[in-house]
Amino acid sequence: MIVPVLAATLLNSSASHRIPFTAALLCVKNLVYFHLVAQYRYHTEATIEYIENYLEEFHHHRNVLSRIGTSKSTKKVSEDLKQWLTLDKQEERESASAWNHHSVAAKHHRIDEDILQIQSGIAQHPVDKSDFNFEKMHLLNHFSDHIHQLGNILNASS
Repeated sequence: MIVPVLAATLLNSSASHRIPFTAALLCVKNLVYFHLVAQYRYHTEATIEYIENYLEEFHHHRNVLSRIGTSKSTKKVSEDLKQWLTLDKQEERESASAWNHHSVAAKHHRIDEDILQIQSGIAQHPVDKSDFNFEKMHLLNHFSDHIHQLGNILNASS
Protein backbone atom coordinates (compact mmCIF):
# COMPACT_ATOMS: atom_id res chain seq x y z
CA MET A 1 0.00 0.00 0.00
CA ILE A 2 2.87 2.38 0.69
CA VAL A 3 4.08 2.66 -2.91
CA PRO A 4 0.67 3.64 -4.45
CA VAL A 5 -0.01 6.08 -1.59
CA LEU A 6 3.40 7.68 -2.06
CA ALA A 7 2.91 7.81 -5.83
CA ALA A 8 -0.50 9.46 -5.44
CA THR A 9 0.90 11.96 -2.96
CA LEU A 10 3.73 12.94 -5.27
CA LEU A 11 1.65 12.88 -8.46
CA ASN A 12 0.89 16.60 -8.65
CA SER A 13 4.32 17.84 -7.59
CA SER A 14 5.86 20.93 -9.12
CA ALA A 15 8.48 20.61 -11.85
CA SER A 16 11.29 21.49 -9.43
CA HIS A 17 10.24 18.71 -7.05
CA ARG A 18 9.53 16.07 -9.68
CA ILE A 19 13.09 14.68 -9.85
CA PRO A 20 13.62 14.23 -6.08
CA PHE A 21 10.07 12.89 -5.68
CA THR A 22 10.63 10.37 -8.46
CA ALA A 23 13.89 9.31 -6.81
CA ALA A 24 12.09 8.97 -3.45
CA LEU A 25 9.39 6.86 -5.06
CA LEU A 26 11.96 4.59 -6.74
CA CYS A 27 13.91 4.31 -3.49
CA VAL A 28 10.87 3.29 -1.44
CA LYS A 29 9.49 1.03 -4.18
CA ASN A 30 12.73 -0.94 -4.44
CA LEU A 31 13.07 -1.27 -0.68
CA VAL A 32 9.48 -2.54 -0.40
CA TYR A 33 9.97 -4.98 -3.28
CA PHE A 34 13.21 -6.21 -1.69
CA HIS A 35 11.34 -6.83 1.55
CA LEU A 36 8.49 -8.66 -0.17
CA VAL A 37 10.74 -10.98 -2.20
CA ALA A 38 13.03 -11.57 0.81
CA GLN A 39 10.05 -13.10 2.66
CA TYR A 40 9.59 -15.88 0.09
CA ARG A 41 9.84 -19.28 1.75
CA TYR A 42 12.09 -20.62 -1.00
CA HIS A 43 14.54 -18.80 -3.23
CA THR A 44 15.84 -19.60 -6.67
CA GLU A 45 18.63 -17.89 -8.57
CA ALA A 46 15.96 -15.72 -10.22
CA THR A 47 14.53 -14.49 -6.89
CA ILE A 48 18.03 -13.85 -5.56
CA GLU A 49 18.75 -11.81 -8.69
CA TYR A 50 15.54 -9.83 -8.08
CA ILE A 51 16.65 -9.16 -4.52
CA GLU A 52 20.07 -7.97 -5.64
CA ASN A 53 18.59 -5.73 -8.36
CA TYR A 54 16.05 -4.17 -5.97
CA LEU A 55 18.77 -3.51 -3.42
CA GLU A 56 21.07 -2.01 -6.05
CA GLU A 57 18.31 0.33 -7.24
CA PHE A 58 17.50 1.28 -3.64
CA HIS A 59 21.14 2.23 -3.04
CA HIS A 60 21.23 4.14 -6.32
CA HIS A 61 18.36 6.39 -5.20
CA ARG A 62 18.83 6.46 -1.42
CA ASN A 63 20.63 9.82 -1.37
CA VAL A 64 17.23 11.47 -1.68
CA LEU A 65 16.66 10.33 1.92
CA SER A 66 19.95 11.75 3.21
CA ARG A 67 18.33 14.44 5.35
CA ILE A 68 16.33 11.75 7.15
CA GLY A 69 19.52 9.95 8.09
CA THR A 70 21.08 13.00 9.71
CA SER A 71 21.95 12.28 13.31
CA LYS A 72 21.40 14.66 16.22
CA SER A 73 25.15 15.07 16.57
CA THR A 74 25.47 16.11 12.91
CA LYS A 75 22.70 18.67 13.40
CA LYS A 76 24.46 19.97 16.53
CA VAL A 77 27.76 20.25 14.66
CA SER A 78 25.96 22.15 11.89
CA GLU A 79 24.55 24.64 14.40
CA ASP A 80 27.96 25.06 16.06
CA LEU A 81 29.56 25.53 12.65
CA LYS A 82 26.99 28.19 11.77
CA GLN A 83 27.74 30.13 14.95
CA TRP A 84 31.49 29.83 14.44
CA LEU A 85 31.32 30.94 10.79
CA THR A 86 29.05 33.87 11.69
CA LEU A 87 31.46 35.10 14.35
CA ASP A 88 34.42 34.52 12.04
CA LYS A 89 32.81 36.55 9.23
CA GLN A 90 31.87 39.33 11.65
CA GLU A 91 35.41 39.52 12.98
CA GLU A 92 36.80 39.48 9.43
CA ARG A 93 34.53 42.34 8.37
CA GLU A 94 35.17 44.50 11.41
CA SER A 95 38.94 44.03 11.31
CA ALA A 96 39.17 45.30 7.72
CA SER A 97 40.35 48.90 7.65
CA ALA A 98 37.82 49.89 4.96
CA TRP A 99 34.83 48.57 6.94
CA ASN A 100 34.35 51.80 8.91
CA HIS A 101 34.38 53.86 5.71
CA HIS A 102 31.46 51.98 4.10
CA SER A 103 27.94 53.36 4.18
CA VAL A 104 25.29 51.68 6.33
CA ALA A 105 23.64 50.29 3.19
CA ALA A 106 26.95 48.83 1.96
CA LYS A 107 27.56 47.25 5.37
CA HIS A 108 24.09 45.68 5.37
CA HIS A 109 24.64 44.40 1.83
CA ARG A 110 27.94 42.77 2.84
CA ILE A 111 26.36 41.23 5.95
CA ASP A 112 23.50 39.82 3.84
CA GLU A 113 26.01 38.31 1.38
CA ASP A 114 27.92 36.71 4.25
CA ILE A 115 24.71 35.29 5.73
CA LEU A 116 23.72 33.74 2.39
CA GLN A 117 27.18 32.23 2.00
CA ILE A 118 27.08 30.75 5.52
CA GLN A 119 23.55 29.40 5.05
CA SER A 120 24.44 27.64 1.80
CA GLY A 121 27.48 26.03 3.43
CA ILE A 122 25.50 24.97 6.48
CA ALA A 123 22.65 23.56 4.38
CA GLN A 124 25.11 21.29 2.59
CA HIS A 125 26.82 20.08 5.80
CA PRO A 126 24.09 17.64 6.98
CA VAL A 127 23.78 16.26 3.45
CA ASP A 128 27.54 15.68 3.24
CA LYS A 129 27.73 14.08 6.68
CA SER A 130 24.70 11.80 6.44
CA ASP A 131 24.44 8.81 4.17
CA PHE A 132 21.38 6.88 5.34
CA ASN A 133 23.70 3.93 5.83
CA PHE A 134 23.01 2.68 9.30
CA GLU A 135 23.71 -0.90 10.31
CA LYS A 136 20.35 -2.46 9.41
CA MET A 137 20.57 -1.03 5.89
CA HIS A 138 24.06 -2.45 5.49
CA LEU A 139 22.94 -5.93 6.54
CA LEU A 140 20.65 -6.11 3.50
CA ASN A 141 23.77 -6.32 1.33
CA HIS A 142 24.54 -9.74 2.83
CA PHE A 143 21.08 -11.27 2.40
CA SER A 144 21.72 -13.08 -0.90
CA ASP A 145 25.10 -14.37 0.36
CA HIS A 146 23.38 -15.84 3.41
CA ILE A 147 20.82 -17.60 1.24
CA HIS A 148 23.63 -19.17 -0.80
CA GLN A 149 25.51 -20.24 2.35
CA LEU A 150 22.67 -21.19 4.69
CA GLY A 151 19.69 -21.89 2.47
CA ASN A 152 16.34 -20.15 2.90
CA ILE A 153 16.13 -17.76 5.80
CA LEU A 154 12.90 -17.78 7.78
CA ASN A 155 11.74 -14.63 9.59
CA ALA A 156 13.67 -12.42 7.19
CA SER A 157 11.46 -9.49 8.11
CA SER A 158 12.88 -9.41 11.63
